[in-house]
Amino acid sequence: MIPRFFVEPWQIAGESVQISGEELVHLARVLRLTPGSTVTICDGTGQEYRTVLKEILPEMAVAQIVQRMPSTVEPRVKITLVQGIPKADKMDFIIQKGTELGISEFLPVFTERTIVQLSGAKALRRAERWQRIAKEAAKQSQRAIIPKVHSAITWQECLTRYREKTRGRLGLFPWEKLAGEESTGSGLRSVWADTLKQSDVRDIWVFIGPEGGWSEREAEEAAAMGIAALSLGSRILRTETAGIVAAALILYEAGDLG
Repeated sequence: MIPRFFVEPWQIAGESVQISGEELVHLARVLRLTPGSTVTICDGTGQEYRTVLKEILPEMAVAQIVQRMPSTVEPRVKITLVQGIPKADKMDFIIQKGTELGISEFLPVFTERTIVQLSGAKALRRAERWQRIAKEAAKQSQRAIIPKVHSAITWQECLTRYREKTRGRLGLFPWEKLAGEESTGSGLRSVWADTLKQSDVRDIWVFIGPEGGWSEREAEEAAAMGIAALSLGSRILRTETAGIVAAALILYEAGDLG
């Protein structure tokens, strides 16, 4: 597998790419690559570059572009996972596996039943950790972008952010109280048939509650925003499983998986 590195667009000038910072450390000290090695460069916009390393200096590595190519690995549907913050290290798992699957953004949210307390320096450290996990998983899974992990916000702030843009956006609210009700039209497949295939939706927000699930009030507020409550099947899924399952089903129905 050809090593993959992420740079900012400004680090690409003409046919040359400069690699610095953490990516340089990974390239030179971890992988111990040498001049002449072939590497793939991603600029975070969906563009990929096949390059050959020309020199590796203490402050930067310089690579020569051999081929430019648009990425074919990114899903056509953008999925934002709104995740009620779970306990322990479950969020690490959610971000890692969600990135591998193709989720574009993660939005951690404090809900009525969230137990974890995050603020100040602790919240900053946790956000930085989650973003590093997303970057590592993006490299491993050959993504062309690094999913954005947003800072944790409240449920009300989340609804406000969702409302800022509604055109082409669909909100899906898996709720354990609807488990086993696919036959009544509340399953993801029914929502897909009724909405997604008949519209230009390319921006999907999936709302997953924490260990205790969503409260009745939160479900009512989501419904008032036009966010569709649905079932993911007859069994109750854990919080670290539900978002991954929902994203996989969406990408499968959209033709981006399988």
